[in-house]
Amino acid sequence: MSNKQMKLSILTNMVAPYRVPFFKAVAGSDQVSKLEILTCVGREVDRQWDIENDNSYKVKRLGGITLNLNKGTDAKRILHFRFGIFISLIISRPDILIIGDASWTSFLGALACKLLGIRYVVWNEITTRSKVSHGIAAKLRRWMYRGAAKLVASCQMAKDFLLDNGVPDSKIGIVNNAVDNEYYLGKRAELEPQRSRLRDDLGIGVDAFCFIYVGQLISRKRVLETLDLIAKVSEQTPVHLIVAGTGPLEGEMKNKAKEVGFESISFCGYAQPDRLCELYVASDALILLSEDEPWGMVVNEALLFGKPYLVSDSVAAGVELVEKCISSLVIKSEGPNTSDIQKFIEMTAAKETSFVPNGPIQMAENLFRTI
Repeated sequence: MSNKQMKLSILTNMVAPYRVPFFKAVAGSDQVSKLEILTCVGREVDRQWDIENDNSYKVKRLGGITLNLNKGTDAKRILHFRFGIFISLIISRPDILIIGDASWTSFLGALACKLLGIRYVVWNEITTRSKVSHGIAAKLRRWMYRGAAKLVASCQMAKDFLLDNGVPDSKIGIVNNAVDNEYYLGKRAELEPQRSRLRDDLGIGVDAFCFIYVGQLISRKRVLETLDLIAKVSEQTPVHLIVAGTGPLEGEMKNKAKEVGFESISFCGYAQPDRLCELYVASDALILLSEDEPWGMVVNEALLFGKPYLVSDSVAAGVELVEKCISSLVIKSEGPNTSDIQKFIEMTAAKETSFVPNGPIQMAENLFRTI
């Protein structure tokens, strides 16, 4: 890419809070004259976060429709058809459009770029472990890939997915996701002296090994299985589980905890950032046994608090970073068992990880090197 400043647009479902520091870093680059974030919705129906955008970039919601479809008993399939992408690109005429995950609007964005002669880059977070739609959606996906000037993969597994779909290696660059390192490292320094009090407030035993789960309480995250495994481990080893999140399986999780007599559990609901930082400090390790996790920002967050992680091999961030995190463990997503958890506790007891993942500025620099 040349040193000339460019007008850059990014197409995405919505502005998630963990993306804001990255967007600020992109907007603040001397390679960008203007950054516009094109979104399908302000917030999807199953999200609870509040977003504080920044005046360094502009957020524009595209006109069109969104369909919320049930997918199983506890999750939704959300389809975005935002035809306003055509009008937006006609008006703004960016030098590059980065197309992220925006459902069918991603395909509409690629079509608009072809018609208007706008260079586009595809940002892919689908991995070889992801459950993806086939049929016409798969054909459109490969068509979109073929027309892209470059493709950004969030990790090696996402790159492998692109390679499996016929994308040449030379067109792909890997850009790992990042969270707000400065914020989390600052909160860690502030809160670590209060760790004993925070654990006491949560009822965590002095000798207990405390796992923290952060995320939606849905079946894809395998939260019921996680609770069941930790409850069984607690019969032999003092262990505590912090649950930071809400979702359709919350009631079932609470009932299951009662049924098996597992009382060493703290249901904390959706935790705003400052409260979440307290929970990380109180914990000993992150647990995330998802059957499909395109990245997993909570892995970044846990590492910034010096916490190792126990994740399934479907959690892309865990797989991508584990070689740099010697106290962490990746296990098979099919059939995790109590011995996995016991092994992890013995391996990581009283240990912290010193690895610090890339921050938003490094993420932005890697993006520019790719596109």
